Amino acid sequence: MASTLASIDLLLLIVVALSVALLSTPVPRGWALVALALLSVQTFALHQIDLQPFAPGIHQSNALVHTTAEAVGVLVVPALTSALLTIVFFHCARAYAQARRRLAAAMARAQAIGSDMPTGWGAAGGTGSCITGSSIGDSATSPRAA
Repeated sequence: MASTLASIDLLLLIVVALSVALLSTPVPRGWALVALALLSVQTFALHQIDLQPFAPGIHQSNALVHTTAEAVGVLVVPALTSALLTIVFFHCARAYAQARRRLAAAMARAQAIGSDMPTGWGAAGGTGSCITGSSIGDSATSPRAA
């Protein structure tokens, strides 16, 4: 049981370390080193758990952990992993909030009367229409000049 729990945490640490290190994220790259350190500790603990001799005639207690390696692999590293994930999610949430504020400010500036804010399906590519502020009853949009 301890080996299975430690293996699941090991897989989670691999995903976190690779994500922070290789993807363009708002999380500082230094946290990938922390994930790598936790990954090495967890790998060592899992290896130590697997090296323990098994005596089929001896009944072990129902305790979750029996050795220091199991305590590290099942209790300590997962607790530190959850702290690391909290830090990663904090950085992502902070970057998301900053991006929303920048977008809201840009949209507020673009909503001024007479501004040429691209709209429609082609807005991102520059082929959409523009808001002209026309009030003469004609179409309020015109093809965007390239």
